[in-house]
Amino acid sequence: MKTKEGLKKTGSYVILFFIMILVFCIAMIIAYALPNDKIQFHIKESRDVLSKNIEEPFFMNYVKSGKLDTFTDLLILNTAMNKGMSEDESIFVKAFENSRYSEDYVSQYDLLNKSIENEDLYNNAEYARYWHGIQTIVRPLLMFFNYEEIRYLFMIVMFMLLIGATILIYKNLSIMHALCFIFSMLAINFFIIPMSLQFTSVFAIMLIAVIIINILYKVKKEKYLPYMFFIMGGVTNFFDLLTVPLITLGIPLIVVILLRNKNNCDIKKTIIELIKLSMFWAISYILAFFAKWVIASCILQKDIITNALEQILFRTNGSDKYPATRLGAISINIEYLNNAVLLLFGILIVFIWIIALVKRRKKIKDMKKAIPLIILAIYPYIWYAVIAGHSTVHAFFTYRAQAIMIFGILCAMLETIQLQQPTKLLKKEIKYGKNSSLNSML
Repeated sequence: MKTKEGLKKTGSYVILFFIMILVFCIAMIIAYALPNDKIQFHIKESRDVLSKNIEEPFFMNYVKSGKLDTFTDLLILNTAMNKGMSEDESIFVKAFENSRYSEDYVSQYDLLNKSIENEDLYNNAEYARYWHGIQTIVRPLLMFFNYEEIRYLFMIVMFMLLIGATILIYKNLSIMHALCFIFSMLAINFFIIPMSLQFTSVFAIMLIAVIIINILYKVKKEKYLPYMFFIMGGVTNFFDLLTVPLITLGIPLIVVILLRNKNNCDIKKTIIELIKLSMFWAISYILAFFAKWVIASCILQKDIITNALEQILFRTNGSDKYPATRLGAISINIEYLNNAVLLLFGILIVFIWIIALVKRRKKIKDMKKAIPLIILAIYPYIWYAVIAGHSTVHAFFTYRAQAIMIFGILCAMLETIQLQQPTKLLKKEIKYGKNSSLNSML
């Protein structure tokens, strides 16, 4: 009986995966089938913004973690030009080839500008190992808006999602958990994320996931969480160009753990749930990559798989030109997170926590609920150690995975102390005030 149920569940995930891949394929074909005239017009209109120095950090020299990834945004727009590699190339091929114009030792801005100015110049480089799902958002938007307007739109949407996620965390957990979430986002410069097409997608997926998780717990439909994390792994792979994919796993998982702790779930079962949901996400994420390589290889009649595997070796181990070590990758990402302002807030938070721990410490058995959160806080450093090459070269954005560590540790600290809602504290204060007034009268 159990074997039949297991096979049935496995079958449901297989069907779900194939549906997901089919949706990805259809979405890409539709995106590349859109007329290019308006899209290319709005890319031309964006050149003033795009011409800015791509190495310039948002905060200039003192907080280097504020650097924008205009380089990759230019690459995304270059791909969005959708010229193809020949005049008669089909939309079907374009959708899986994801080509762009490229030359060695030429800046991304100059490459895009050259492609814009020369209508008869076709693309000469394919980028087929990624899905480039961001094109399903960017190309439709480019029909109506330029790059700067899209960034403004992303800013509105992202902050609305952040507010929505924070409110739900506050309602389902506490104001302290909501503040921890906000602090973890501010620590990684959330406010500049919508300013880059490259950064936006994974954080949008993460915020939507946090909202959905809170809703599922509210309506007591937690049984759908494995399916949700499985879908999230594939969707992250579809939209992301390997920026901070782990953020779509780690932050939602922390919220799941906190909600389970609130419901007094068994600690061992919570750790098992953590491992299970992590595996569903990872399996879907890896399989979505492999699916794109196979589909692209078949359609383009090229060996995309070998190229992708070579890139994996570089992303994990680095190269002679870009040397990387496991400890070095962890170190440089911590360095990007570190700044004087964040350090000051960190010291202040620890000081307040120590005082709270002395006055309102939980029993040791209740503190064990912090263990899954501490496990999750280690996730970013496991990622940096495994994907050492990529995490070293692109530390200026991969460091943001440490939002998982910050949120996880802060929430683990909360699990060690007795929390009281502000309304309860207010009632106590009112009661105490009444008693003190009565005593003074006597």
